Amino acid sequence: MQSIYFVDSNFTYESSKKSILSIRYATDGFSFCVHDETEKLVVFVHEPYAADSREAVVARLKNYVVNDAILNLRFKKVYIMPCFKEKLLVPGAFFDKANIATLYTVNQEVSPDDTILYHHIEGIEAYLVETVISSFHDFVREHFPVVQIVNGAYPFILGAMSKALRDTEQIFLDIQDNYFDLLFIRDSGIQLFNTFSYKAMTDIVYFLLNCIKECGINQEKAHLSICGPALKDNKLKELLSLYLPNPYFAKEPLLNGILHDKEFNSSHFTHLLNLHRCGL
Repeated sequence: MQSIYFVDSNFTYESSKKSILSIRYATDGFSFCVHDETEKLVVFVHEPYAADSREAVVARLKNYVVNDAILNLRFKKVYIMPCFKEKLLVPGAFFDKANIATLYTVNQEVSPDDTILYHHIEGIEAYLVETVISSFHDFVREHFPVVQIVNGAYPFILGAMSKALRDTEQIFLDIQDNYFDLLFIRDSGIQLFNTFSYKAMTDIVYFLLNCIKECGINQEKAHLSICGPALKDNKLKELLSLYLPNPYFAKEPLLNGILHDKEFNSSHFTHLLNLHRCGL
């Protein structure tokens, strides 16, 4: 995907104090957007690159933040969304702030250089727990006085729950470049949330079908919705269509309208564009 730097002709730097900035970063690059006080999208930027570690990603993002004119403005709110597989969804009944590190290390690692973050998800009475590099955490809090940091799984879960229907079985996939989040909703309640690493599209289909089997999902009647960077791969669409009826591949028509590129994978940025609506 090419670099993109779109700024609406009506956007002025003076208006930034009434606007909301959202930033996404991952191993495939980083992006940011600005919504003005009327919720109109007035800035959209994407810088693709390949990085093999959180540290490399953070180093590039910090450099960009320091040197970009828009990212040096003051905003009403700032949201930063890391997209990494390392996170943990903890049911509210098991969450204990005093022992959060112990909870997290049940299936994740915590480095001495990490800061643990957590966010309450009211609709499902659960907490999303993750880590960020402490030096980066301190940097963004100094650079952006009003900032919230939350993993991309947060808007993914909220977005899926907003589409939950009674008496149905729904499967949601958020497919990133090296991992995907899987969410299974039965009768408007979460039955399963998990994250899987993958190397090929066949891995995604294998894990999905295995979860369907283990959870007793009716494969013929389940509703499947997919979004994320990997939707550019037609092989995935072909494979999924073999096993599940009418899988839905999400799109963000707003971006396609702004950028005038019919081949643009707009679902890559679904959660970034909706992050400011998540109530953080």
